[in-house]
Amino acid sequence: MPGVQARLKAEHKRRYLDLDPTVWYQVVPIFPGVTQRMVNMAGERLARIATPRGFVTIRAEHLEFRPAEASSRSQV
Repeated sequence: MPGVQARLKAEHKRRYLDLDPTVWYQVVPIFPGVTQRMVNMAGERLARIATPRGFVTIRAEHLEFRPAEASSRSQV
């Protein structure tokens, strides 16, 4: 099943200390049956990523995205 991966942009690494900007994380739906990204009440696009410690929902503009099958080097 094709998916999407995301990694933290280097300029935002101080804001998200639990995320490694060199690692590609799997993007997962925020709610079952909902698309992989959504908009919050402030109009900001959000993405939910799976990390070894659980799920993190962050602003999509703080991430880079790619198709999951683009590389087999992902660590999550």
